[in-house]
Amino acid sequence: MNAIRDKLARGVTRGLWQNLPGPEAAELAARVGFDWIVIDGEHGAWDPGDIRRRLIAAPDAIVRVPANEAWLLKQVLDLGARTVLVPMVNSAEEARAAVAACRYPPDGIRGKGAAFARAGMYSLDSGYEAQANAEVSVWVQAESRAALDTLEDIAAVEGVDCVFFGPGDLSADMGASPSDPAVIAALENAIARLVAVGTPAGIFAADPERWARAGARAVALGSDAVVLAQGLRALL
Repeated sequence: MNAIRDKLARGVTRGLWQNLPGPEAAELAARVGFDWIVIDGEHGAWDPGDIRRRLIAAPDAIVRVPANEAWLLKQVLDLGARTVLVPMVNSAEEARAAVAACRYPPDGIRGKGAAFARAGMYSLDSGYEAQANAEVSVWVQAESRAALDTLEDIAAVEGVDCVFFGPGDLSADMGASPSDPAVIAALENAIARLVAVGTPAGIFAADPERWARAGARAVALGSDAVVLAQGLRALL
């Protein structure tokens, strides 16, 4: 069972990028009632100790790793993450590599060490490794023209539960701004293509409710760091 994957299957979910360090921020974000939060280890600090504390405060949080590297995915899974977000996935081959890094053999290449880690509660959860392949959920990010060109192939990779769009990186790759009509059209087309093949689409963009109406199942409403910064400016 994976609670976030089950929510995606039922309809639109709304989440928060969690960029502020510390368990207090993660706990508060989790308690507010978002369907999911993303602990951002790509554009936030990659600090395994801090991520561990945040996962204790928000056990169902998604963790975004800094790169599509097997050792990073192994580390964050051993810390107890059950859903991971992998940036810059540009092909089905790269998507398969991400999924394989999150699966124990014979389905993948994840190293067997959870008995010594928080994921297996340091040997107290003797059933963890037997259940992990079915319970871990993998989201991949499509953030380039190359990814859009192979979108259906990426979505067809077994074990990819969501394809998440990054308008900022996509627009940069296209040589435009995120609000450029060509970028908007490319994203609308990409989401429609995922809807057609039945793979949940996600997006972090301005006007998230517009993208929910367009067919996205996972919409990020913002970042806790930005909310705090803007709130403090408004207060002053």
